Amino acid sequence: MSYLTWQRLTLVGLCSVALAWLVTVVMEGGGATPEPVPWTVFVVCVAAGAFALWMGWQVRRYLKGDKPDLDGMRAARTAVLAQACAYAGAILVGAFLGYALGLADEWSHTPRREVILSALLGALAGAVLLASGAIAEHWCRHGGDDEDRSEPSAA
Repeated sequence: MSYLTWQRLTLVGLCSVALAWLVTVVMEGGGATPEPVPWTVFVVCVAAGAFALWMGWQVRRYLKGDKPDLDGMRAARTAVLAQACAYAGAILVGAFLGYALGLADEWSHTPRREVILSALLGALAGAVLLASGAIAEHWCRHGGDDEDRSEPSAA
């Protein structure tokens, strides 16, 4: 498993922005009414981020020697969870920003403004999930093994 890089997360987020903006413009051009982002998105993202941080903290304590009874598989699963949260957060930030950008030309229309603000709140929730996942993944890194450096041996 390779570590998270900001370059990959940025690329995922930018692709998500472009796709969401395109879909929003096409749908609105076709007469679709934009819907606000549900407030539960924020709650779920914050809860998932808090869970990833809590699990990552347990692995960090294990790596420091404060929690010797933690299972190695749990630590690996926590690292995978943390990366999944970071990537999902990058996708959500991009998708909600793209949605808001697609509607930005109608800022003066009050109902559209409320949809744009809900999309920006959703993007903030995605940013919380992204940051939590990145922090938890960083806590799961073991000091000595940067990557799997073993190369297949020629037989």
